[in-house]
Amino acid sequence: MKALLNAAVDLCLLRGAPQDLPVSTFLLLLTAVLNLLVGILMSLDARFELVRAILENLFGLGLTLGVLYMALSLRGWLPRFHQTATAWLLSGLLLGLLALPLVAWRHRGESAESELLLLVVFVWSIVVLGHIIRHAFELPLSAGIAAAVLYTLVAWNLLAMLFPVSL
Repeated sequence: MKALLNAAVDLCLLRGAPQDLPVSTFLLLLTAVLNLLVGILMSLDARFELVRAILENLFGLGLTLGVLYMALSLRGWLPRFHQTATAWLLSGLLLGLLALPLVAWRHRGESAESELLLLVVFVWSIVVLGHIIRHAFELPLSAGIAAAVLYTLVAWNLLAMLFPVSL
């Protein structure tokens, strides 16, 4: 477990890369389940009901893994899928755990500090995802970050269309 935490920290500090992780279906499934649980907790704290939180996070997880699988397949680099997906989910898990108390703080009472810290975590997550994409697709970091921004915008828009927020 300590090695997994160290790998997550290294990814988030841009010291590690997907290829540093083992090719392990178990590790991929473990990070997917943990990532799903953290996402559901965040959604529940955002005042969504349980069924909606589960469906939205399952869709988001499927979208992430599906897009990654297709992109690596198109490049002929499908053997990189396990490590890249695990890195993506592992870093997302760590940053999600970091964001969880900030989301709770934000929903307990609107505060500029919580909003600013959530923005920092969001930007950090984009840079980390760009770093992972850079290694997976052999791109410059700037192109990886641009791909991360594009993916995030498309994913958010799809989620907003499929799971609209009623005020």
